[in-house]
Amino acid sequence: MLTLNEHQQSAPVQLTVGQQEMLRELFRASISPAVDGNVRVTPGARVGAVVLGGDHIVVEPKVSLPRIVHMLTVAAHPMDWRTAEVSGLRANTIEDAVVQLFARSCQRAFAAGVYRSYRTEEQRLSFVRGRIRMSDYIRDPRPLPIPVTATVHDEDVAENQVLAAAVRKLRLLPGLPSGTRSELTRIWQVVGETTPLGAEAALERCRRIVWSRHNSHYRAAVRLAELILSSLSLEVAAGQVQVPGFILDMPGIVEQYIRVLVREALGASDQDMRDSWKGALWLDEGHAVQLIPDLGLRRAGRWHFVGDVKYKVNAGAEEDAGSGRRDDLYQLLAYVTETGLDEGTLIYAGDRAGEVVHTVRGTGARLRVVTVDLSSADCDGQVKRAVATSQLLG
Repeated sequence: MLTLNEHQQSAPVQLTVGQQEMLRELFRASISPAVDGNVRVTPGARVGAVVLGGDHIVVEPKVSLPRIVHMLTVAAHPMDWRTAEVSGLRANTIEDAVVQLFARSCQRAFAAGVYRSYRTEEQRLSFVRGRIRMSDYIRDPRPLPIPVTATVHDEDVAENQVLAAAVRKLRLLPGLPSGTRSELTRIWQVVGETTPLGAEAALERCRRIVWSRHNSHYRAAVRLAELILSSLSLEVAAGQVQVPGFILDMPGIVEQYIRVLVREALGASDQDMRDSWKGALWLDEGHAVQLIPDLGLRRAGRWHFVGDVKYKVNAGAEEDAGSGRRDDLYQLLAYVTETGLDEGTLIYAGDRAGEVVHTVRGTGARLRVVTVDLSSADCDGQVKRAVATSQLLG
């Protein structure tokens, strides 16, 4: 097994050209030549494990595994199950931790009732149930079977189909402990008979789920399933080769983690503070240059908060000063200008905590640069206090 570290150059290792290409694609790795035909690998901000050319390759994160699990539980929502789901979880790898977390959230959802709902289905029956499909019946006028469109009430619904798709992928992971595999089997026994979906189809189905009081107990499990389906068996652009493994995109995880905390601090709903503001802000009147802030709170057409999140566990000289990178500050200023706010907040998530406020000449706009320490048990509090301070200053 080859073990690499996020944002850290490795010792010289021997890899095939194909393995090098895969590491560039999957982990955004940079690769430099070393002696005797070996190479040095520096992974980017993706962590996890894959099997490449028969070799098990692991990229370990800079943030500790317990902290990553905590961020995942926060990102997956809702507040009341975080402590219960994480307590007692024993795992040595990212993939095992995520699978255990997913299994627990599924069992919690099923304990509140396996979700069933109404759906329409085309059938051919020996009796009439529902509505006869006259066009099909005219084309094939045999007495039996009769083509009908019927309404059925069962568990073959999007929520269960998405969970099944995630389990189907997870069962392919190498190296999972037998106890973890048994947990997956128990989930499969509940959802395994639903209509099978591929990863892309399941992800699309995820995005179309409408949450209500009837299915809200599934929300955490479905969110984790969405993360899993996005991370497993990534299709590499070069040759569209499917690679068994599990990969987490750390900037995406951290962004969603902080977004959920900011929502809580501001008392915002998912609609007030969306996961994406794509199509809502433009730099120019011709709508050619789009602005997409990571964090934005808008109610009744009026903006109340705007900000951005940057994952910076490998801070450079500019970040060491805590003042923020120029490009990041220019981007934040564009958000503040377009939203008409007096202030914007740039959150650097890394390995230290602090805050600097820049006042823009001529406009008086405040650009707050907040750094939070992902390794700290108080990281949640650091984020929430920063947002609360922003609201007081505003």
